[in-house]
Amino acid sequence: MKSISIVTLGCKVNQYDTAVILNQLPKSKYKKVPFSDKADVYVIDTCTVTHRADAEARNYINRAKRANPDGLVVVTGCYAQVSSEELKEVQGVDYVIGNSHKFSSLLKIIREGKRQEEPKVFISDIFKEKKKGFESPDIEIFPGRTRAFLKVQDGCNYACTFCIIPRARGRSRSLDIPEILTRMEKLAESGYKEIVLTGVHIASYGRDIGTNFFELLRQIENEKIVNRVRLTSLDPADTELDLIDFIADSETICPQFHIALQSGDAKVLKAMRRRYGPEKFLDLTNKIRQRIPDAAIGSDIMVGFPGETEEEFLNTYEIVKESELTYFHVFPYSKRKMTPAAVMDNQINPEQIKDRSKRLRELGSKKKTDFFKQFIGRTFPVLIEKGSKGTTPNYIPVKFNTEGFNIGDEVFVEISDVVNEEAVGIPQTCNT
Repeated sequence: MKSISIVTLGCKVNQYDTAVILNQLPKSKYKKVPFSDKADVYVIDTCTVTHRADAEARNYINRAKRANPDGLVVVTGCYAQVSSEELKEVQGVDYVIGNSHKFSSLLKIIREGKRQEEPKVFISDIFKEKKKGFESPDIEIFPGRTRAFLKVQDGCNYACTFCIIPRARGRSRSLDIPEILTRMEKLAESGYKEIVLTGVHIASYGRDIGTNFFELLRQIENEKIVNRVRLTSLDPADTELDLIDFIADSETICPQFHIALQSGDAKVLKAMRRRYGPEKFLDLTNKIRQRIPDAAIGSDIMVGFPGETEEEFLNTYEIVKESELTYFHVFPYSKRKMTPAAVMDNQINPEQIKDRSKRLRELGSKKKTDFFKQFIGRTFPVLIEKGSKGTTPNYIPVKFNTEGFNIGDEVFVEISDVVNEEAVGIPQTCNT
């Protein structure tokens, strides 16, 4: 039996891709082992959204060679797609397989690949492949997860000046609605009670196949295959008020929105080539709070975009502070090659970026804690993920001391306290 170790870096789309790989490996022939163990094959499914993501991938290559100098090392994913020449120079790499070849070549390499004196590269220009359709097999099991991710869209047709992902993922392409429903049914039959719809730019879903994201959600709501369907990040430019109304009345879609602001300053947003202004974002978040008072509202905030002044940063800070956001991720700007922002004037000093990021993260901690505290004394269904931890439909992580529950159980929990940005609860009943 061949041993294999796979590590996934980055987004939920990558995590789905890795799950596809594991689902297609026969259990009778392959044994999955931890990355620190000796394995016959190491697969690193990479991210490249920041320079730190690139560095993390290189670190895993080194870890693989330390664990087994004779093991086969395969690097795939977004870093492999856009920086294959760079990866070829990293000692210990045997194969570099871009997203363009992830599903056509990777499994064959895992089965038949040999150690290489010089890395073999499987790459094509994925963004220029205009006729390339949605390519991603289905899965029955999402290894190591209580909730299952389901990739319904891939790629992006837009060109934000800081983002390299379109070069790594190609043009937007979508999976047909009937196939999505079939895949959801298969996951439900495997016992998953929550499915997370994911994609690179999920709001673009369906435009290439004559439908749209709203229609997909309508059909999912009609079918009611699982009780919980969660959405990943939405673009404010493509999020309409009628979508909020639909989710407010839904019995299936979780009351959680993640709407990527990036900056609260109009000038910075224009330089980023984002397709909305701060007012649009505020309209959306205010509407969500009006229609769905308990909803979690998250966002992504970029700090230190080239040319960002202290005044422009403070515009972001104030909008975030006054908005209905309940949590957000802070990303220090990371220069990416082949992007317009990488050659812009007035690159921001790293120490200044670090200071601004700290200020925003402190604000984020307070907003998250304040949001959680308003639910003390209320009871929510919590989907168990780790023995005595789980998540409410509106994305509140809850822990409790009671044992005896299984991963995947749905437990009704009364929230009694908030400690270290996490709710503490008392189980009431169990509905498995």
